[in-house]
Amino acid sequence: MAEALVDGWIEALGGMETYWKLRSARYTLTTEIWDPDSGRLRRTRPRYVTIARLETGEAARIERWEGNDFIQHGFDGVREWAVMNGETLGPGDKDYDEARYVSGDVFYWIGLPFKLKDPGVFLHYDGTDDEGRHQVRVTFGQGVGDHNDTWFYVFEEGRAMPVSIGYREEGRQNISRTYWEDVQEVDGYIFTGRRVHVNAEGKIWKVLVTTDFVLNPAVDPAVFRGP
Repeated sequence: MAEALVDGWIEALGGMETYWKLRSARYTLTTEIWDPDSGRLRRTRPRYVTIARLETGEAARIERWEGNDFIQHGFDGVREWAVMNGETLGPGDKDYDEARYVSGDVFYWIGLPFKLKDPGVFLHYDGTDDEGRHQVRVTFGQGVGDHNDTWFYVFEEGRAMPVSIGYREEGRQNISRTYWEDVQEVDGYIFTGRRVHVNAEGKIWKVLVTTDFVLNPAVDPAVFRGP
């Protein structure tokens, strides 16, 4: 049942053929942090993302500013790397240590729901909730991702796309809830433009916004290699 629900979601987006159109991409991923009580936007952080499928695997480069610091990090399919203000970072530096995970993250999210068919991604059907909605739980095998998080997709009968998505971080018990909005299509590729995170009271505290998406730009593989 879990596989059937995910397959129906993928088919509604044109099938896996839609995903194979993605050979490279460039986009801006902006994190918005909101104050749940006032409903006001507190701060934003844009990240400038380039991804590509190379012979070595899925490669990514992410650039951003933190205050006056310009940070670049990524993964070339073999090795992760990070640079801050032109200086090479190494193990023990946060941006280096997170480079592999973040590189996989920016490829994974722009590739959902298609990435749910990847090896090492396990789908479990957990029955229906009190409202009769189908619940699909997603876990990951050893070596898939850097965090042992669990994801929950809630499907209404007759609707291909889930109505909400929850996740439980490794080591925690509470489930955070997200809603996906602004589904976009660029040159036949379909992705989610806004992933809205709400707290236990249903108030927005974070939104991840994808903009300026370019499908299959010409990308020199050298941009994914570190210093």
